[in-house]
Amino acid sequence: MRRNPAILGLVAALVIGLVALPVLAATADVDIRGGSYYPASLTVEGNTTVTWTNYDPVSHTVTSTGGIFDSGPIEQNKTYNYTFADTGTYPYGCTLNASKQRTPMQGVIIVVPEGMMVVPGGNATPGEGPTNATLADLIAGNESLTLFTEAVGKASLAQTVLATGGPYTVFAPDNAAFEALGNETPAGFFNDTEVLDTLLMHHVVKGAYTAEDLMKEANTTGNETVLSTLTGDNLSISMADGNLTVGNATIVTPDLTAGNGVVHIIDTVLVPPGLVPPNVTPAGNETAEANVTITSPEEGASVTAGNVTVSVNVTNFTLVEPTGQPNAPGEGHLHYYLDAPVPTNASAPAIPETGGYVVSTNLSHTWENVTAGEHNLSVQLVNNDHTPLIPLIFETVNVTADGNVTPEALPEGRVIP
Repeated sequence: MRRNPAILGLVAALVIGLVALPVLAATADVDIRGGSYYPASLTVEGNTTVTWTNYDPVSHTVTSTGGIFDSGPIEQNKTYNYTFADTGTYPYGCTLNASKQRTPMQGVIIVVPEGMMVVPGGNATPGEGPTNATLADLIAGNESLTLFTEAVGKASLAQTVLATGGPYTVFAPDNAAFEALGNETPAGFFNDTEVLDTLLMHHVVKGAYTAEDLMKEANTTGNETVLSTLTGDNLSISMADGNLTVGNATIVTPDLTAGNGVVHIIDTVLVPPGLVPPNVTPAGNETAEANVTITSPEEGASVTAGNVTVSVNVTNFTLVEPTGQPNAPGEGHLHYYLDAPVPTNASAPAIPETGGYVVSTNLSHTWENVTAGEHNLSVQLVNNDHTPLIPLIFETVNVTADGNVTPEALPEGRVIP
């Protein structure tokens, strides 16, 4: 049978075209709505491009806590893309906006190797090496880790990390370790999911390390090695009198294995540097928690462009003059911000890189020459040396200014006295 040369040529061209087509990259989407990320936790395979779309009328950012990616301000209906090439856990948040409860927007991307997605299994029996169970399953099935399991269940990100990420090594404090903290400290941690996530992920390191692996690592570096946790802090691993120690804790039950990692039970809760449980103060020094709220304008308000006055209410905190004196508990100053990210570095003065900034001890401040459009108005409590209070204490409202104003230079006050 004779074949039409034109058809054969067309078929050949199609085949060549199909062969030349690039492999389609994996993609995933995150919506930004109502000051939250949806989904807040997303597990993807390596080489996946994640697209964030902001549907809110105010700007938001997608900023990695490790500094790996930063979108800058994303306006309404605009997007930001990032391709995750390496496996790992990538917590992120918004540096511009916070809710009235001062809980920063937060999310996490968990990247697993291409072609490998961990499927949760049933409860695990300690020591049997259940490869079909996840770290979350293993921890939940251990009777000596009921308080740790409760903490994981109350956290917003840690449970997903342990169930779908990996491989990881988890240093899980036993019940006695949590009980040794007293009654108030665990309650302080458990009542704040952001702080709780930070605490829990400080007990997790990338990679699956058995006790033998840890001993080898320590022995090759002079009886001590350092591993990086998912919070970016370091844990020192060392040998002492034949025992493996992790920070100030001792491994009491090693090598509980799961499909996505290893669990070692330890006898002490590991607290990362600078983390203080909220609503808890040292014994004998109980004081109510300091707080600041913006009383005017309200969230979403329309204001007249030009002079915009921000009024605040401060409780359980004393505003003192002059500025620049030594730090003292319960006293300090206010920092007012206009269209500026609220600083979070506890070891540096709270000076934003962009936007307006004023140091004050007054319960109100008037921004001049505010142009028409959407604006972020923030206020933050700081120490006498202008470093942020820890935990962070601030509030942000988003307003719309109506009218026309000729832009002028930012108000004076960006220099700390």
